Amino acid sequence: MDAALSSPENNPHDSPANLAQASVKCPHCGTVMPANVAFCPGCGWSMTPLPPVERAAAAAAYLTFVAGAVILFLPAFQKNRFVRFHAWQSILLWGVFLVLSGIALFLSNVAAAMVFLLFGILASLAMLFLWIVLTIKAWQGERFEVPLFGELAARLP
Repeated sequence: MDAALSSPENNPHDSPANLAQASVKCPHCGTVMPANVAFCPGCGWSMTPLPPVERAAAAAAYLTFVAGAVILFLPAFQKNRFVRFHAWQSILLWGVFLVLSGIALFLSNVAAAMVFLLFGILASLAMLFLWIVLTIKAWQGERFEVPLFGELAARLP
């Protein structure tokens, strides 16, 4: 009799009704996931509503290199993973952009000024577009990861 109660067919915790309750559907993309996740693995949408202050801080982190660094040191956001992720991603993106801009400026003085001028214009337009997208995604409460930068930002404290 005890063997019958411990079988998977008779275990009330593994019933289809309990499995359905243990998973939820993302309201943004429809991905089915466990009920206890903070962000949708399919689209990065926050599964718990974020306060406007946190969303505004995450969006403000993308304004400049300095804004992201300042937000990292604010005591109100020391333990907030969402805001810190966006601040680190912003610092990494702005840092790489500034380094590449400096290298391009130096090389344009040495040779091929027109090529580096065109490259600079295209890179600036790409950064502007990326800046707008990331700011909007942060304001919406979405954890949008830029390849390479997002993975690194998620690992930083």
